[in-house]
Amino acid sequence: MSGYLLVLTIVIGFCLSGFTQFVDRGEYVEVSKGVKLCSNAILDTSNRTLDSESRFWRVMSKARANGTQTVDAISLESSYDRKSGDTMIEERQYDNFAMLFKRAPEHKGMLLMVSPKDGQVEATVEICRKNK
Repeated sequence: MSGYLLVLTIVIGFCLSGFTQFVDRGEYVEVSKGVKLCSNAILDTSNRTLDSESRFWRVMSKARANGTQTVDAISLESSYDRKSGDTMIEERQYDNFAMLFKRAPEHKGMLLMVSPKDGQVEATVEICRKNK
């Protein structure tokens, strides 16, 4: 009976580990590939834009040996089709770069995007809500 419980515990633990999106790796955090990160407009003082809701980042790689990950900067843009009269919202990649992630100590569940070149905080981000 105890063997059955041990196997069940291992299987459940293994399944749940696939859902983690942030994994602490010493000083830095590894973010799962494919995760969308949105700027927290209230906390993000480094990149002030008029429409921060239409901008987000997508993690495109696993962490490298130096801790950096490739991140695509993406904006949502609307385009109007004159023939059909439809307005479509499309994702447009406008930049990609290497970034380090650290936990934001003052804000639970948020991360700091840190430049590996100079250590400057580029943005305070969190996992995007479902509306993006």
